[in-house]
Amino acid sequence: MVVVLARDLADGELGAAGAAALVPMAAIALARELHAPNLTVGGEMFFNPEPGRLYPSMLDDRALGRCEAAETFIELFGHSHHGLDFFFHSGLQHDVYGNINLHHVGGTLHAPKMRGPGAANLSYCHTSSRYYICPTVHTARNFVETVDFITIPGHLSGPAAKRDAGLVNEGPRLVVTPRAVMDFDKTTLRMRLKSVHAGNTPEEVQRHTGFDLAIRGEVPQTRPPTEEELRVLRERIDTSGALRA
Repeated sequence: MVVVLARDLADGELGAAGAAALVPMAAIALARELHAPNLTVGGEMFFNPEPGRLYPSMLDDRALGRCEAAETFIELFGHSHHGLDFFFHSGLQHDVYGNINLHHVGGTLHAPKMRGPGAANLSYCHTSSRYYICPTVHTARNFVETVDFITIPGHLSGPAAKRDAGLVNEGPRLVVTPRAVMDFDKTTLRMRLKSVHAGNTPEEVQRHTGFDLAIRGEVPQTRPPTEEELRVLRERIDTSGALRA
């Protein structure tokens, strides 16, 4: 997951990640090491002061507590004409159009079967050109046809709905999970299977997804990490093995 995400980040871009950001932080660090030395990350306030050590959250006091200062996203980017080039998200549910639910599952908003964390400081969704969905679990429970609540809008219900809502940014580009990589059909904006990771098959990925992944013909295997990518990850970015835990 880290390698796939890192490969899509470009030199000179400005981006950030959410609180549960182990995989995104590693992807950003890997991109910086290999091909994007001028990648800027959230005003640098998320980056770990301990080289080679990753923490499961950017809010971990072992990292955040050492920052010289803290600013909100709106203070950093809200008034910028540029905004963010990219962001990383995951949620309780993700649907066929890339909408993400962080509020509740089942029941109603005020009487849910399960209540989620909701949305905190998500103003940056509208200042980000694109985002990546990277949940660490891929099952038919968290990949559903329609989310119970739209916390983070993807492509809503398709091109017309997105246009009517005034959503002009790219939105979700890739969905990267432990099983596969998905992208979005340029015409319908529906999620589709792009590649499967080694050890998985298209049929298995479809079985663990709650909607049709539009599998047509042969699905390629995700390009595996190179020896150099693995070496940098293990020797410079994640020496404690947090990603393999």
